[in-house]
Order: sequence, then C-alpha cells, then structure tokens
Amino acid sequence: MSNLGQPKPRDRFIEKVGCILVAIPVGAVVILFTAQALKVPPAGLLLGVVLVAILASGSGSTAQRVVPRQGGPAQGESHHRIRRRSGYEQIREVVERYESGEISAERRDALIRELR
Repeated sequence: MSNLGQPKPRDRFIEKVGCILVAIPVGAVVILFTAQALKVPPAGLLLGVVLVAILASGSGSTAQRVVPRQGGPAQGESHHRIRRRSGYEQIREVVERYESGEISAERRDALIRELR
C-alpha cells in the first residue's frame, strides 16, 4: 500500500517558524527606517518602545480600583481591592439572599429593580 494518492498533511511547525523568520527582518527594517526618520539610534528606539510597553502593561483598564472599607480601617489595613461585579452576579446574590430567607420578596424585587 502506498500513499501516493493521498495529500500530504500540512506541517504546522514549518508554518510557525516561517512566520517568525519573515517577521524578524520585517521588524528590523521598520525599526531602522523609523530610527532614521526620528534621527535616533536604533537601539535607543527599541529600548524606548520596550519601556513604553512595560509601563503601559501595568496601567489602564485592567488595574483594580482601591476602595476604603465601610467600617473604617481595621488593624493597619486602610484599603482593600474590590473587583466590580457584573449585573448578573449582583442579581444572583440578591436571589440567593432571598432563597436563604435573609430578605423578603418585596425587598428582593426592589433591589432587582434598582440594579436594572
């Protein structure tokens, strides 16, 4: 039995390495032309881009907000981080409180109306 009539499976490794082998010289050319246009050394431009990328990754919309506790500072801890819950999570919490008997049906309905 021979596999002459069957197509050869694609080699994903070669495709990935090929992308990298093309991206490296293209990136180098972009850096060199940009450095020449800005009249700065290429190493300085590359270092500046890396520095900006590092600084940008530590700030922005992914940062968590720090909110003071309602009860005041407790044992040297003046702030703690709170992640913002989705509307679904807030409604689910209200329903769980109702099911456990913590709140009445009227209070549950009022809280859900406020959340919407």
